[in-house]
Amino acid sequence: MFFLLINLVIVFLAIFLGNLTRKLEINNNLVEKNIQKEKEQLKVNKIEYSFYNNPNYLKKLHNIYFAYEEEDLENKIIDLSNVSNLKNNKIILVNLKPK
Repeated sequence: MFFLLINLVIVFLAIFLGNLTRKLEINNNLVEKNIQKEKEQLKVNKIEYSFYNNPNYLKKLHNIYFAYEEEDLENKIIDLSNVSNLKNNKIILVNLKPK
């Protein structure tokens, strides 16, 4: 009778622990899926950032969002080192890559 009671307790304990591990497994799978989504988004963001630092990409964005054509757009692309020396308030594009 004693061994039967111990076996019954062990079976219920195994079922309880199995249920807990299943919940943890489901939670881990959800976290893993979220991590994969974030990694994919990070890849996309890296690609967009590399294009964003490209002055040609900035010109294309300017053409998409502004209906008018800008004259001397090349002269308005500046480096971050030249920001403090500016007198013209019509800055459109900033080149983040140092020359």
